[in-house]
Amino acid sequence: MVRSNGDGSFAFEFPTHVPDLVVHLGDQLDTILDTDVPDLNRLFPTAYPHDPERDAGYQILARGELIDHRRNSLDVVRDTATARVLTEDQLTAWMHVVNDLRLVLGTRLDVSEDDVDLDDDDPLLPALEVYRLLGAVLSEIIEALTDTLPPPGDPDPLD
Repeated sequence: MVRSNGDGSFAFEFPTHVPDLVVHLGDQLDTILDTDVPDLNRLFPTAYPHDPERDAGYQILARGELIDHRRNSLDVVRDTATARVLTEDQLTAWMHVVNDLRLVLGTRLDVSEDDVDLDDDDPLLPALEVYRLLGAVLSEIIEALTDTLPPPGDPDPLD
């Protein structure tokens, strides 16, 4: 469960196996970030699908920065895996990592927006259950972050 504490911090209360799983999967992701494995296609999508030369230039310029950002978020997740209170920046790092893990796992499982149902004996069922768990965690994080936003139509709080 994730909820705003009302002071800019967030209660982050999941069973121990959930943060442990995210860290473990995050470590696996970290080892392949510098590769071109197809599982990463959703993390580094084609920017110019009709112009391979332009897309190659974009990938050269942007990929390193995207990898650095992902590794920084992974470091935050590792550092806060046992924390029960997170700052907004830390929770945002968790959101990025959990989302990245879902994208990679979803690519590996070839999931779409349609819900996937597998037989109980399907070898992909455990991975699909992890995918769904990550979706639930991501949903909790997004809901908690969204709850801290001002209502629509409120004047800009910086004014």
